[in-house]
Amino acid sequence: MRVSRYLLWLYSVVIGGLVGCQQRAATPVRVDVARAAAALQIPLSPPVPAIALPDASRSVSESAIALAEVSPPPIAESLSQRRQAAVRSVEQQREAVYQQLLATRLRPLAELEPRWEAELRAEYDLEALRAERDAEWSAAFQAYGQRRFPILVALVFTQPNSEAHRQAQAQLATLEREWHAQEQAIDARYQAHLQRIEQEIRARLTARRREFIRTAEQEVLIQLQQQPDLTQLYLPQPQRLPPAPARKQPLPELRVQLPARDLSEPFHRRFATAEQTRYRLLSQLAHEWAQLHRYRLTTDPNAPDKTEEFIRYLRIR
Repeated sequence: MRVSRYLLWLYSVVIGGLVGCQQRAATPVRVDVARAAAALQIPLSPPVPAIALPDASRSVSESAIALAEVSPPPIAESLSQRRQAAVRSVEQQREAVYQQLLATRLRPLAELEPRWEAELRAEYDLEALRAERDAEWSAAFQAYGQRRFPILVALVFTQPNSEAHRQAQAQLATLEREWHAQEQAIDARYQAHLQRIEQEIRARLTARRREFIRTAEQEVLIQLQQQPDLTQLYLPQPQRLPPAPARKQPLPELRVQLPARDLSEPFHRRFATAEQTRYRLLSQLAHEWAQLHRYRLTTDPNAPDKTEEFIRYLRIR
């Protein structure tokens, strides 16, 4: 324990001696920061021109000045808004009357559409189409029966396990498939014909319905056009007064005087701030340079002047 304390005291003595030697080795020197800035063309005190606004005055001679054309004042905003509201109300009432009259004209449409559909269906002979389908099916079925009968006879008069019996069964199965396909084709042609007729009926019924609605709309519009326009009858357009004629009016002489103002003060403040900033930066660089070369900056006039050496350092940097 006593040896550790002795070593610690010896280490602190050595460190203190080294620090003292370093401090004693620092040489005091002088550095003129303003001369260094001037050598590097960095003016610390730029000239600021004095800028001031002198007293100013302007006179307006007493002459005849032409006034602009004077228009009558517009209609009061409230009056214009009330008129617009009244016009909208009249238009809404007219639209309501139009819809009511149109609904009255279209009321018989619900009874006319079934009648029109029945009339259109009567133009197509669906019974004849069905009879034609039945006749085609009967002819195909007779042909199928005529081809099927010999095969059934062969099945009766042949041995169950013989080759002729198996061929007859295969022919019968093929004939059955052909008959089902032919029967489906006959029914498909009949259904397609019915569907085309149904589409034609719906299209003609829609066209007749649209024509009825268009005719009703035209009749209602003609009826409303024959009625007087309530907007023109009760809300005529307001009459605007003619503009007043232009005239000349003499004005007395006017004089405007502006006080003098010094505009250079903000520039002085800004340049002073910039000067302080540049001086502080150069001073900081001078201290860094002194520490690097083991100098100590001082203001003693007897200390050696190292300004030129500092300038060379700045130019190299």
